[in-house]
Parts: sequence; C-alpha cells; structure tokens
Amino acid sequence: MNAAAYDCPSAQPDMTDARPIGLLSGSPTEVRIAFFKKEALQAFDWRAHVSDADATQVLRFGARCEEKRCGHFDGHSCQLGKRVRDDLDPVVDHLPPCLLRPSCRWHAERGPSVCLRCPQVATMVPPASALAAIAVTPAEAA
Repeated sequence: MNAAAYDCPSAQPDMTDARPIGLLSGSPTEVRIAFFKKEALQAFDWRAHVSDADATQVLRFGARCEEKRCGHFDGHSCQLGKRVRDDLDPVVDHLPPCLLRPSCRWHAERGPSVCLRCPQVATMVPPASALAAIAVTPAEAA
C-alpha cells in the first residue's frame, strides 16, 4: 500500500478524512472501544450529537495519517503503534471488527498483534489510566 494511503487509528476529529471508528466504553481505569460496524455509521452524524471539543471523550477516530506532522511518526513508521504493541497487554483474543484495518498504519506496520491491544486505546486517555498514558506518550516528551 502507498504510505500516503495509510490511516491513523488514533486520530483527532479535525484531521483530514476524520471519521468515528468506535465508541468509548468501559471505565476510566479500563477503557474499551466498541468498534462501529459500517451500517451503524451510514446515517450517523456525530457532530449533531457531540462537539468537536468533547468528541474524543466519547468517540475514537480514524483519519489519514499525517506522518511528518505527527509527533509519533519517526520518519519511517508510527511509534505509537509500536508502543501499543510492545507496552500494552492484549485485551482480546481474536481480531476485533474494524473498518479501518485495510488501511490502518498500525496493522500494516505491526501486524495483527497490535489489533489485540487496540480496543484499550483512547485518543484522550482518562487520567486514571497511567499505563495507557505511558504507552501513548512520544519518547521525546516522556
């Protein structure tokens, strides 16, 4: 796949081609993403229900990967995907349904093992989730 065609599975709602891929569920200490099915999104206008400022508190977004404009991209690959795979334990034992997988940078670079950890990743990490916060913090900011 052309690198420019990759999507980020942990995007902000204002990024290019941003669309919701899941709903945050679980608790502040154990976040889980309930991934949307295609049919659920066909008539769903998230902006009618959630403001841009609050969107990442309830939704997880995918968008076109911004590569060099992102603090997680090292010039070759997404280090956030690497940290998710390396630093977080799996939370599911089979690949969750995911509309983004065919174009997901994390999946393309890290393989299916990152998908087993992906449901615990929230774009805006709740304060009680210290381990997840460590995994998503770029190395230069840590």
